Amino acid sequence: MDKVIETAGKTALTAAGTLIGGGAGAALGTAIFPGAGTAIGYLFGVGYGAISGLKAWKH
Repeated sequence: MDKVIETAGKTALTAAGTLIGGGAGAALGTAIFPGAGTAIGYLFGVGYGAISGLKAWKH
């Protein structure tokens, strides 16, 4: 049961990082180049957020 709770917590951490990264990337992309910059910023932000969340698993 503890393993299930640990896995759920790690998954939630990664999901939160992904959502926050996507939002921040979209905002930055919009500021630099509205339209296409929003989409590109979102994709980079999602990737960075997911990687950050996965790195947090190791600690």
